[in-house]
Amino acid sequence: MSCYTLVLSNPLFRPSARLVIRANARLFSTAPSRAQPAGKVPDHESYILLHTHQPPSQYPPHLKTPLWRKLKLEAGSWGGLVNFSWSPTQPVHPRYAGLGEDHAGEELYYATAFSVDRAPLYIPEVSLANLDTVVGQLRAHAQSSQLAPETEEGQMDEASEAAARLHLYVCTHGPRDCRCGETGGEVAKALHNEITKRDLWDRVSLGEVAHVGGHKFAANILVYPLGDWLGSVQPEDVPQILSEILARHDELSATQTSGSPTAPASPLCPPFWRGRMGLYKDAQIELAARS
Repeated sequence: MSCYTLVLSNPLFRPSARLVIRANARLFSTAPSRAQPAGKVPDHESYILLHTHQPPSQYPPHLKTPLWRKLKLEAGSWGGLVNFSWSPTQPVHPRYAGLGEDHAGEELYYATAFSVDRAPLYIPEVSLANLDTVVGQLRAHAQSSQLAPETEEGQMDEASEAAARLHLYVCTHGPRDCRCGETGGEVAKALHNEITKRDLWDRVSLGEVAHVGGHKFAANILVYPLGDWLGSVQPEDVPQILSEILARHDELSATQTSGSPTAPASPLCPPFWRGRMGLYKDAQIELAARS
C-alpha cells in the first residue's frame, strides 16, 4: 500500500463499501492527459554529486552538512547544483566518515560532476581543506568549452566515456518524502532488473540520489551526461524509457563523432520530461511546446 491512501464515502455506495486509491497510481503509464512536468528542472549548468557509503534511504530528511553548504554557495555562482549519491559500484573516499552533520569527523568525499557537452569530471577527494582548489576545477569544467588537462586532484576521464556510458540516478530519499522512497525505490529496482536483463552494465551505471525537488513527480530519474530529468515514472514505464534513453544517447554520440552541427535535441521521453541541464525554465517549456 502506498504511503498515502484516499478513502471515499458516498451515499450512492452500499454502506459497507469503501474505495481505496493508491495516491501515486494511474490507469495508463503513458496517458496523454497526465500533467506535463516540463519546466520543473532548476536552472543549472553543472551537477555535482558527492559519493556516500549509505543509500538515500538512510540519509536524514534534510542534508545540510558544512561542506555541502559551502560548496553549494560557491557552485551557485556558476549555476552548479550539489547533491549526494550512492551506488554499490561507485567509488567512495577511503576515509569517508559520514555526512558530517554530527561534526564528529572531517567530511571527505569522492565526487563526480556533469556539465553541458562535457565528459564527466571525477575528483578523488573533496574536503573543506581542499575546497578552494576543487571549486576552481568545477568552475573550469562548467564554463570552459575545451576539456581541461588532467590535474593532480581531478581528472576528466574522456577515455572511459568513449564507450557511450550513461549515468542514471533515481531519487530514493524516502526520509525526505515517502513518495520518493516508495516509488523511487520501485523504479530503481525496475531499472536494475532491466539493465541486468539486457546485459547493459558495461554501458550504463545506476545510482540513487537525495532530494532533487518535485516530490509530486516521483519517481524522478536524472539522465547524464544528456542532462535530462524525467518525472512521474512508474516501474512499468522503465523498459520503454530505457530504450528511448539508449537510442537518444547513441544518436547524439554519432552526431558528435561526425562533427555535424546540431540544434537542441527534442525532449527525451516527452510524457515524462521535466527539463534539461543548460536550459532556463522558459526554454524548457518552449522546447516541450514545440515537440
